[in-house]
Amino acid sequence: MSGPGDVVLHLRSGADIRGVRAVVFDCDGVLVDSESVWLSMLEQWHLRRGLDCGDLERFAGLTAHDTARQLLSSQTGDGGGSREDVGLARLTAELNTTYSSLLHEGVEPMPGAVELVTELACRLPVAVASNGRRVDVESMLGALGILPRLSAVCTVEDVPHGKPAPDLYLAAAERLQIAPQDCAAFEDSPAGSAAAESAGMMVCGVNERADVSLRGPHRLASLTEVSADDAA
Repeated sequence: MSGPGDVVLHLRSGADIRGVRAVVFDCDGVLVDSESVWLSMLEQWHLRRGLDCGDLERFAGLTAHDTARQLLSSQTGDGGGSREDVGLARLTAELNTTYSSLLHEGVEPMPGAVELVTELACRLPVAVASNGRRVDVESMLGALGILPRLSAVCTVEDVPHGKPAPDLYLAAAERLQIAPQDCAAFEDSPAGSAAAESAGMMVCGVNERADVSLRGPHRLASLTEVSADDAA
């Protein structure tokens, strides 16, 4: 049953998501075209070392720390030790610094992102839950002009564990003071959709690549396929 302030999200597929009292967006690849920057950076990292990139989508939605761990593990086959920990910290810092520098060159909004956030923010609380660093996330959202419309922004520094753990989505729901099961989450990556599902949110995958497997019952190519109405 719908309660006060509930919203219905209408999807172009004909499906409706009902009982929505708050919406939580991932940032990279959902609101801002920065996931492509991240993956391109990792492609160059491999090419400079003469390594096979493989499927770069395995890094989509991961923190810099988890990405660095995977990169080092694929080279050494090791999973720990003090020397490896030093290398992990160094590579994490390198990835963060390089990524921030690339983002400062400018990024574009994902199709429909600014319009949907603007529409929803007039109806209910809207938050962002991102595996990125706050300095990068707030800079990108500010450049798009949507930062003031958000009720909360949760980044990787705010939680013990980034996605695919549910921590970021649980933190967003807590800040919004809305139960996770009453929140709709929009995600473009396997790690992110797993995090939102584990948090108990209504998950909607957003990715134009049909071969990318995402959790949740709903799937969109872009945010242009979503509209909203107040629940009757």
